[in-house]
Amino acid sequence: MEKESSLKSDVRQLLKPAWRLLNDLLPAKMHVELDHLRSHGKLPNLKNPRTFSEKTAWRKLYDRDPRMPPLIDKIVAKELMATRFGPEFIIPTLAVYESENDVDFSVLPYPCVVKTNHGSGTNVFLSRRPEDEGSVKRQLGIHLRHRHESDSEEWAYSRITPRLLVEPFLEGGAHGLVDYKFHTFGGHVFAIQVDVDRYTDHRRSFYDASWTEMPVELLYPKASYAIDPPVELQTMLRYSEQIGEGFSYVRVDLYEAEDKVKFGEATFYHGAGLERFNPREFDEVFGAQWVIGAG
Repeated sequence: MEKESSLKSDVRQLLKPAWRLLNDLLPAKMHVELDHLRSHGKLPNLKNPRTFSEKTAWRKLYDRDPRMPPLIDKIVAKELMATRFGPEFIIPTLAVYESENDVDFSVLPYPCVVKTNHGSGTNVFLSRRPEDEGSVKRQLGIHLRHRHESDSEEWAYSRITPRLLVEPFLEGGAHGLVDYKFHTFGGHVFAIQVDVDRYTDHRRSFYDASWTEMPVELLYPKASYAIDPPVELQTMLRYSEQIGEGFSYVRVDLYEAEDKVKFGEATFYHGAGLERFNPREFDEVFGAQWVIGAG
């Protein structure tokens, strides 16, 4: 069984370049439909979307709200949040670079994180000045030139000029830095996604706004232990609802660091709509909160 699983993984890795090339050649609608079919086992209903996944697919193809790109640009969003809620609300910006060749490792305070402003999963963690700076720069260059929107047709990312952002590394507790992701519909928080043990044994639990655990899993299994609510839960709810006001759906990511609430990022395409709820009925439960055309 282990060999079979390993073989499947190897095959998937070999097919990735071909799949990406095929995606680039496909019309956007066909690309979105095939991705949905591959992930959910059926084509999305784009004329009358009902589930959260279908509504995300619909948004990728048809929602061109000009307010979205600035809020998902990690650099611009921080500037907007600092202006709106004050500089204490954001994680300090240590540096911004246009190119990987501009990165000066001699002046960066360590530990720190270097990430792109236009993608997901591009964080490079540096505990100290790297011995092989060229290798790190090459990695950053790959991240910088990758167009995130080509992966799954998330339009808003195509309107962002790629740059590199450097931030201090935030320390976490026994379960790492806890990510609180507020799924906000029409300015109201419906669910709080809590990601823990991210780099060891990633777990994900869901709570409602009263911190009652919801019986649902999404991509990762729920934590096997009780997760205490953040000390500043009410403040986090208030920020999320203020940011989400006027949008039919946005996920607002926040941290609790040094007894203060910090803004992480905002996204309008959670998991590109390709993550599967367990039980599957929750795809409709979340979808029912999302009123297309509101906001």
